[in-house]
Amino acid sequence: MLKYLNWRIIFSYFIIIGCLFAIDVYAQASLDKLQFKSSKGSVVFAKYDSDFLIDDAGKKYAFNKKIIILSLLSVDEISGLHDEIKQVQVIANIGNGLVYWVTPRSEYFFDVYLALSKHQDVLEIEPDIAPVTRLVTSGTSTQTSSVLVSKNTPLCDKPKNTVRVAIIDDGFDFTHPEFDDLTVLLEYDPDKQTLAASSKNPIDYHGTRVVGVIAAKQDNVGVDGIAPTSEIIAIRQVSTWSSSLILAFQVAKLMKADVINCSWVLPFLSSITSLVIEDIASASNAPTIVVSAGNSGEEACKINQLSALDSVVVVGSINKNGEVTSFSNYGECVDYYAPYSIASTSRNGYANFGGTSSSAAIISGVVAQLKACGVEHPLTKLTMVENIHAAHKIKKK
Repeated sequence: MLKYLNWRIIFSYFIIIGCLFAIDVYAQASLDKLQFKSSKGSVVFAKYDSDFLIDDAGKKYAFNKKIIILSLLSVDEISGLHDEIKQVQVIANIGNGLVYWVTPRSEYFFDVYLALSKHQDVLEIEPDIAPVTRLVTSGTSTQTSSVLVSKNTPLCDKPKNTVRVAIIDDGFDFTHPEFDDLTVLLEYDPDKQTLAASSKNPIDYHGTRVVGVIAAKQDNVGVDGIAPTSEIIAIRQVSTWSSSLILAFQVAKLMKADVINCSWVLPFLSSITSLVIEDIASASNAPTIVVSAGNSGEEACKINQLSALDSVVVVGSINKNGEVTSFSNYGECVDYYAPYSIASTSRNGYANFGGTSSSAAIISGVVAQLKACGVEHPLTKLTMVENIHAAHKIKKK
């Protein structure tokens, strides 16, 4: 039975402070290169064609001719900064500042971008691009959640606290029998800005598997979730737009998530996206943000720029012998290693769920259960769980 709470608050938020303002425009574009900050310093993107930008390394990024800015100004003030601005929408807040999604008339994108970048009240600016790549699952053997818990684990049979877990992923199928008793607080799609997160495509089942690892009911039938009393915030992140990712984290923040699971990698992390994540993580009641290290067998710091943030927990995969798997990303940015394969829910019932995607979901489930049991500083207790190891204890590749 699905129980929806607080969705009216979220819906009202994006209608009231995310309202759109249209303005007539006249001008012409005047440049074809953009310079802005990423999490690793200044970058320059050149125009490749009408739909793509290209960086100095030759990598292409989808380009929707919209602009993301951070400013202390109001929506009306932003709208008045340039005649070519057609729409303005609030998608997040950072301290006293607001993150805006600005839509200029497409033929004047570069002209508006240049003007905004020079304005003293625009603190950060970047194009809205598509930097997200979802992980491909890996692994063949299966472990169940029961073998993860050792006798010395500070878990409990009857949780003391209600814990909210936000899962940012692709489609979710909450009609699965394992979710009959699950409390789903919110389903949200940042791309469409609608209250729905169900799968629209047969291949969108990754989110369903993540939920199963974390919160499938414990009844000795099918699979047992690690933290079955968790309340779920399902955020359907299918596209790769930075604006949607920022909005996804903002929704998790507004819903007061205790854990945020991100079973995917970011090959490019813009400055504003990193600021949004760091702001969420710096709050007094900050959630634990868990991300996958990645499945390419390389250094996580180079492949997944999310892993470079101090505020996130990066998870790699180990095999049955406690060794880093051949596919798992590794290195100084990885914090923990967890089993690389576990049985979980799928669109056809049950299936093996592998790769660092499942490893991250395992850590999210354990953290959620520790918080539900009233354990303070749950990250310090993770290694009391069998088959979860701190990265510094694992032999380097």
